[in-house]
Amino acid sequence: MLAYEMGAKRFGWHRRTATPRSQQTGEWLIGMGCATGSFPYARMPGMSAKITIDSHGRATVSSAAHEMGMGTTTVQRQHAADRLGLPLEDVTVRIGDTSLPFASFAGGSSQTASLGAAINAASTKLAGDLLRLAGNDTPLAGLRASEVEFANHGLRKIGEPSRYESFASILKRSARSEVSAIGESGAPLEMLKFSMHSRSAIFCELRVSEVTGEVRIDRLVGAFDCGRILNPKTATSQFKGGMIMGIGMALTEETLLDPRNGRIMSASMADYHVPVHLDVPEIDVLWTDIPDPRTPMGARGIGEIGIAGVAAAVANAVFNATGKRIRDLPITPDKLL
Repeated sequence: MLAYEMGAKRFGWHRRTATPRSQQTGEWLIGMGCATGSFPYARMPGMSAKITIDSHGRATVSSAAHEMGMGTTTVQRQHAADRLGLPLEDVTVRIGDTSLPFASFAGGSSQTASLGAAINAASTKLAGDLLRLAGNDTPLAGLRASEVEFANHGLRKIGEPSRYESFASILKRSARSEVSAIGESGAPLEMLKFSMHSRSAIFCELRVSEVTGEVRIDRLVGAFDCGRILNPKTATSQFKGGMIMGIGMALTEETLLDPRNGRIMSASMADYHVPVHLDVPEIDVLWTDIPDPRTPMGARGIGEIGIAGVAAAVANAVFNATGKRIRDLPITPDKLL
């Protein structure tokens, strides 16, 4: 509901008229539409990550997870820095190498939460290893991993910051150059207990030519409820990319089959039409940023939710403009003439 309120206000939904074909400029019929999208939360078990702290107090996070352009390295570097009480410049993330600790595929909007859970598990193990290395000659003596937190390049007792020792001090006293721990994301019990979905509210304004049936999208607004947003810049990019894919689903993308032999006739990028720059309108993205308490970082995946709901919003806007209800995608000019 909050996403709808935010999106409607940003879009100016109050200007919409409910009667189809009631707004027109020259040959262009103007319409507005909105729709809801939903995509389930997912987290993969068995994802692994290794955290190494060196003698200078710097951390390296390693995992065989891969980066497809969605910002995995950036977001997990931020997450690890926050988790380990380190500045961003003292954290390095290594991914995309199969010699590193095992990680499954990126898909289903699951990688961020899955890898985040593995980093959380590794950091918990690391805290226990550091306490064992610290021994008894330390302000941390006698404490368990559950009683300490990472802060200021070291460990301190929760609620008692005077009981603190730095990573460098612990490693120097134990004559170690580094300490490492590997963590693995456990079973996604939250998925078994709760129905967890990300939601979208998509708003579209477009024009339809009475002469040619051409559809031109003028504005798209997407409001999303996806838990905590970890990085606004990369999230905006992902949401916009998904919404552009939704434009393709609505207006251009179609797999054409030869009915005689089942051969795909739109088998190349020359024949399968995806949106290009001139097809993409102004896109506005906003989100609720309400952390989900049941996920490892308060975040749910955002890879696919940007797509969900866009085609329906476009179809509803086309109906508002023309009075024609199109239920088969893509919405091509021949269906509107």
